[in-house]
Amino acid sequence: MERFDITSTHNPRIKSIVHLQKRRERDRAGLFMIEGAREIDRALRGGVTLDEVFVCPPLATGEEERAAIGRIQSQGITITSVARRVFARIAYRETTGGLVAVAAQPRFALTGLPRTGLPLYLVIAGVEKPGNLGALVRSADGAGATGLIVTDPGTDLCNPNIIRSSLGTIFTVPIASAAAGEAICWLREKEVRVIVSSPHADAAYWDADLSGACAIVVGSEDTGVGREWIEATDLLVSIPMRGAADSLNVSATAAILLYEAQRQRTGARPTGSGGRSGP
Repeated sequence: MERFDITSTHNPRIKSIVHLQKRRERDRAGLFMIEGAREIDRALRGGVTLDEVFVCPPLATGEEERAAIGRIQSQGITITSVARRVFARIAYRETTGGLVAVAAQPRFALTGLPRTGLPLYLVIAGVEKPGNLGALVRSADGAGATGLIVTDPGTDLCNPNIIRSSLGTIFTVPIASAAAGEAICWLREKEVRVIVSSPHADAAYWDADLSGACAIVVGSEDTGVGREWIEATDLLVSIPMRGAADSLNVSATAAILLYEAQRQRTGARPTGSGGRSGP
């Protein structure tokens, strides 16, 4: 019979982890949860400090899970084994591969963003849905953006749904969170042009000069970007629509503009280590 470190869902440590599913408790404790081998591995590679990892051995049997456990052990991070019923209590979703980590919340400060060369930032202004935020982070990662700035978010960046929908790339892209006014001042100080996506712009994105240091700004699908960004913009660009819909999903919009900016910079395709495409 397999033995586990924790078998009761009433264990105080388990109760404290369950509380981290709520933003108020995450902010109070300064901690958050990361689920899944791929996400935990990307967090480790991104410099996130893991406090502890909980594993359900009967569920963590895949090659990816075993490799992740090996890397966690090699860094001296505490691993606690839990029974199935305990893991079901702490897991936010079912398909986590039997791994959940508790980590210290990153700072997400503007000062942590890279500023060398010709930076290409993606600014996400006022987007509320965690799924959309995660997809935007994934687009920024795929296109090789220098960094990502989230202004006036409707949710915290440690929301489990953001981590899940980003496939853990929230740990691979330098990211900051700030008020719109603060972000605008920071971009001005760094002499970064502000390019705002708007369906009402006269200039199509392929006619816009995106080759220099710039920040591409996308907003909520319902209301678009706020007035502050419209007033601060150096250029409004649109993605011409050929069908019945008048706009694209915000993550699709961001991906098109980021890849176009990279195409203009390289004359071919975005720089990267491989030629993979798709998920």
